[in-house]
Amino acid sequence: MATKKPSLYFLTTELPWPATSGGRIKTYRLLKFLSQHYDVRLACAHGANDRNTLTELREASGIASVQVFGELRSRNALNWFMAIAQFPTLNCYRVYSKKLESVMRWGIEQAEVTIVDHLEMMEMIPENLISKVIYHSHNAEFRLWADYAKIETNPIKKWVLDWEADRVKVFERWAIKRTAFAFAAPNDQASIMDANKLDANKFRLTYHLGDESLLEKPTTDLKGNKPRVLFMGTLSWMPNKDGINWYIDHVWPQVVSKMPSAELIICGKGADSNLVNKAANTKGVSYLGFVEDLNAVMETCKAAIIPLRFGSGMKIKTLDAMYRGLPVLSSNVGIDGLDVEHDNHALICQNDEEWVQQTISVLNEESKMQAMADRARALVRDKYVYPQIFRSMLGDMQQTFPSDVS
Repeated sequence: MATKKPSLYFLTTELPWPATSGGRIKTYRLLKFLSQHYDVRLACAHGANDRNTLTELREASGIASVQVFGELRSRNALNWFMAIAQFPTLNCYRVYSKKLESVMRWGIEQAEVTIVDHLEMMEMIPENLISKVIYHSHNAEFRLWADYAKIETNPIKKWVLDWEADRVKVFERWAIKRTAFAFAAPNDQASIMDANKLDANKFRLTYHLGDESLLEKPTTDLKGNKPRVLFMGTLSWMPNKDGINWYIDHVWPQVVSKMPSAELIICGKGADSNLVNKAANTKGVSYLGFVEDLNAVMETCKAAIIPLRFGSGMKIKTLDAMYRGLPVLSSNVGIDGLDVEHDNHALICQNDEEWVQQTISVLNEESKMQAMADRARALVRDKYVYPQIFRSMLGDMQQTFPSDVS
């Protein structure tokens, strides 16, 4: 007779299906792994709530059940004022549901292990149960707000962003101090510990990875490809939106003036009308929207660009490019958390001039770029793949919440 699996309650903001963005990919892959060892029940604050979608997720991941509650509230002035009056952060208010809060209490009480995925879900957990919870962090949340404030030119918006960053930092410290421990990437651990004076023993290691099946693809033929660079990412996420707009405005015109045949391909859902129009009216730029098979686009390019100016967590787009064997051209933010060396695994740019020069180099120096991409691919194959990090996470969970897990 099969041994009964221990129960695990998994709480997240957005239904992780289809797994088409960085956060969804990590959450889905983690759920699929955990379902091999636990009887997993999933609750999501928002997402598609039709029967077919939920069935697809259960069948693909192996989880026992899934529930979706409510709708995600917008980021606007009214909701921000509502959040100030009633909630520790704006994002906590955006996902809040009274029904979900009630269901969460019951679920945590019944489960042997509970994982809370994303900070904003922590506010709905009763304080007497929070010590039973493992927090799975995708970002140093306060840094997203603080870094965005640094590049904001409107003084009123800058003040609002700085204030929200402080609110998030206070809530992040409160949540992590009270949970059993927090899974976080190395760079986020360092940021949170430094800002919040938290001990290292409150953290366990995780990485946020991408589509490692790209490692199975053959080497990209850089010499046979057109002078084409690729940006991929969800464009409703502010760091992506800001980064690609900045690149088009400040870097791309100089690249095209020196290389008229150069092309910039942008892939990702969620672009606003401003970006769509900008791409349509800028020489050499094509916006493809959401692309089902990114590999078909990646294998036609000479490089991937990661022009992020702020953000935290590990950047899945960087890993996906390296998995596929594409040379990577990035800011420091784009390679944060990775053991990547400039000119060895990637080209890391510090200013506008370097971005222009390195974009032209990556399009022209195929042999050098091929060798660099091969070294990067070897690095991520050896260090940044899901099986080894998930086994490590399982060990941390078992040590804290012992149970009969095979």
